[in-house]
Amino acid sequence: MNKIKRSLYILRDFFEIYVPVISFLVMFLTFIIQIVARYIFKFPLTWAYEVTVIGFSWSVIFGACYAMRSRAHVKFTLIYDMLNPKMAALTRLLGNVIIAIAFFALIVPSFDYVNFMSFQSTSVFKVKLSYIFAPFIYFVLSMLGYTLTEIAEDFLILIGKSKESGDLR
Repeated sequence: MNKIKRSLYILRDFFEIYVPVISFLVMFLTFIIQIVARYIFKFPLTWAYEVTVIGFSWSVIFGACYAMRSRAHVKFTLIYDMLNPKMAALTRLLGNVIIAIAFFALIVPSFDYVNFMSFQSTSVFKVKLSYIFAPFIYFVLSMLGYTLTEIAEDFLILIGKSKESGDLR
């Protein structure tokens, strides 16, 4: 069981750290190549736009998963920072329940949309659009998992089983 868990963590790191870095690097280098080709050599490249759009999309989608995992997303905490730990946990819990419901509702439509897009291809490389949009499924499942983790943490605070609740001695 420990090897399976470790393998899943490695796979998660691959998707949330290495894929965004690689896709951003490819996007950035392609963007520079396109600028040089267009403005110095007067020869625009037809494939460059497609690569930069795909690279940007994958960087944002997978990078957002890592930001959620490391809790680096922007959060507006002005109100619940003024509350006691249990009330702050309750407000976070309610907000995260709404987010979890929304992401749960996105699971089936996301699979349907990615499956639906398999009939179309990109204009230059002829890659099926389902491959381009497939990372969104990972995004939805990942966000749901991280949100459920935060819900569980806030629930533990509410029942006094967490050190952040202020009730443990």
